[in-house]
Amino acid sequence: MKIRFDSSKERSPTQEQGLKVLYAPGKRMAFRLRWYLILLLVASPLIWFFAKLAVGAWMIEAPAQLVLPQIDIRSREPALVSRVNVRAGDKVEAGQVLLDMDNPEWKQRLRQLQALSNDAQAAPVPAASTLRDVLRRQLDRSSEKLALTRRLVREGAATQGEVLAAEAERDQRQAELLSYEQRQEQARTSPALARDVAMQGAEEQWLTGRLQALQLKAPEPGVVSEVLVHEGENVGAGTLLVRVARMADAVIWVYLDPAHAAYGKPGQPLRLKLPDGHWLDAKVLQSADRANRLPEDLRSPFGAPQRWLMVQVAVDGAIPQRWLIDQLPLTARFPHRLSSLFSSD
Repeated sequence: MKIRFDSSKERSPTQEQGLKVLYAPGKRMAFRLRWYLILLLVASPLIWFFAKLAVGAWMIEAPAQLVLPQIDIRSREPALVSRVNVRAGDKVEAGQVLLDMDNPEWKQRLRQLQALSNDAQAAPVPAASTLRDVLRRQLDRSSEKLALTRRLVREGAATQGEVLAAEAERDQRQAELLSYEQRQEQARTSPALARDVAMQGAEEQWLTGRLQALQLKAPEPGVVSEVLVHEGENVGAGTLLVRVARMADAVIWVYLDPAHAAYGKPGQPLRLKLPDGHWLDAKVLQSADRANRLPEDLRSPFGAPQRWLMVQVAVDGAIPQRWLIDQLPLTARFPHRLSSLFSSD
């Protein structure tokens, strides 16, 4: 398109209605610049389009995404969420407590078992203690009676038969006390009682371990992606509670157009553009083994839906800590290699 400036003002730029205008040359230049600016604005979409074609002919660009593998932390037992210690976006260390949980039924049963255990280890009951004291007093009196009878025999005031009777009474009281103590020992060491005590101890230990396990901790360092429960909420076994993203195992996927599959070979160099405009050197780790649709947040407004090759790449060095964000959009740029277009591999 060529603009011709052949109006009357162009033919006589220094004349305006028969009068000589001193500033006419400058006005003539402004007139030209105005038309060139209008022409530039009209042609800017075409200029942008052809510039994109030129860049695309030399560089292959593809959308990419940084993905942090997720750890799903679920409830292993029915419980009550008593306290939530983290929020989405918090960085956590290995062993850090995420949730405090409780089970009131288990706690009540544990208190019952502890009470039974304390009763079993307590001193003898008053009734048993009283009976033992009575038997001991009877044995003491029978022993005193035997000693008195023997003294009377030596003084001639009693007969030998009375001594034998006193000895028999003393032996009977001693046998009664011994029999009582044997029965008490058998009751304490009976197999049934020992089995019950052992079962109660095992149940108490199991409940203590289960209650301690209700305190959920982070298995490894990461970032909390989601907290799916609230304080005071009852959850069942297997309920998903928290998702933690593993920062140490960040994966970068490049969605490559199938027409550019030759650029998805292992070792292929490329560059990744971060949201702040910085570029990172990277390389392809392995050939694409699957195809998938482009995520919604990576699609262009007028892009046709299709399946793209998913190529995993690795950055040369470390990804900046501030950009370790799950589903972070990136831009991958491959250098154009004409030889790859004619490769039969």
